[in-house]
Amino acid sequence: MQNKKSTIKTILMAVLVIITSSCAKELDLVPESGVSPDQINAGNINFFLNGLYRRSMPERDNYVLQDVRGGNYTWTALSGSNSAYGVLITGDNVDDRLSFSASLWTHAYRNIYNANVIIEAVDRLGGAGNLQKVKAEACYLRAYLYYQLVTNFGGVPLILTNTTENIPRNPAAEVWNQILIDIDFAIANADPFQTTGIKKISVEAAQAFKSRVLLALDRKEEAATLAASTISALESRAIDANYGRIFRNTDASSEVIFAFSNLVTESNIRMSSLFWPYGTEWAGSYFVQPSTYAINELYQVNDVRRNVNIQDVPSADGVLTIVSKYWDVQPMVISRLSELYLICAEGFGMANGLQYLNELRQARGLAPRAAADFQTAGSYLDEVLQERRRELYSEGFLFYDLVRTDKAIDLPNVRTRAHYLLPLPGAQVNLSENVLEQNDSY
Repeated sequence: MQNKKSTIKTILMAVLVIITSSCAKELDLVPESGVSPDQINAGNINFFLNGLYRRSMPERDNYVLQDVRGGNYTWTALSGSNSAYGVLITGDNVDDRLSFSASLWTHAYRNIYNANVIIEAVDRLGGAGNLQKVKAEACYLRAYLYYQLVTNFGGVPLILTNTTENIPRNPAAEVWNQILIDIDFAIANADPFQTTGIKKISVEAAQAFKSRVLLALDRKEEAATLAASTISALESRAIDANYGRIFRNTDASSEVIFAFSNLVTESNIRMSSLFWPYGTEWAGSYFVQPSTYAINELYQVNDVRRNVNIQDVPSADGVLTIVSKYWDVQPMVISRLSELYLICAEGFGMANGLQYLNELRQARGLAPRAAADFQTAGSYLDEVLQERRRELYSEGFLFYDLVRTDKAIDLPNVRTRAHYLLPLPGAQVNLSENVLEQNDSY
């Protein structure tokens, strides 16, 4: 039993890594011997917060997991249908050994642990001065991590105070409720966007994320109302007419609300390495490529997004069609203005949402749609979902958009609605001595 605890037999089986803002020193700590809230004070807490930001940023493949599952990609000859990508794309042989499950789970709980340490430290220090702002940022990041868990696994253990005990899964509704509690704290206590810029959690970044959560909970009118209010509050932001700049020169874009810094000297996550072939300008592993549907049907001729997201490139193996959205290392975008327009378009329905849809379409080179184009509310929703797919291609939205609207059942890689969720990592179920219950059908 002691040996199991030394490797953290619970879901917290990961190192606590916290980095100072200078990047010169890095502490690799495990919960049993790591930094406790008592060792954090008002003078050093921002060093720990900076580390939480860096570590909470999604890992490369996890960032586009919803695109992998949703039909935006297919595998390549280099990855194959039996790879983790191929298994999710085909839906064949998905089981509790899936590397995506293990990566998501470990990354999220490792950093939930880190967030809890900071939140507890703020509470112990009394929350005076700027400490409430620190807690607000940590609460947002904890909510963001739980969002990754609940959208991929359903109910998960809800850990707000760190422990090495085996914790059973909470119902998904309780996880969603805690996400909202944390986001509301961030909204009430964070700095405004005009103070933070895009690299820190702001009031508006928290509002944008809450709009996403409310949409996921089918509280559509609330989501749209908050999104519209956030758009109005962000007077200095606008839909970027240069779509490629959002991802290739992120700091210069007019529409980013929050993005992880992803510095070359720190995280150095290069999204292009997943998509570009060796021997090309942004040489990478070329493990996934655009699906036939994405290449041939997703974009209209005049849509400026098509040539940013998908292009043909010469390589040693001839001309290849690739996902070309990302170039070199850039900040990792989490929230941007166009998502809020799409939330308004969906949440307000056709009567009041069509104007938001058309403003985005016109910015992307497309003609506006008329109400007469849609015979039913369902046909309008289908168009909004297609617009989300075009706009948010390779940003990690597609599959869950289909899940929350119950359209994922029509995907060829989804056999039953039980497969809307991923399997829990088998190693975690075993280490918990079966306190964790596996998802159905796995």
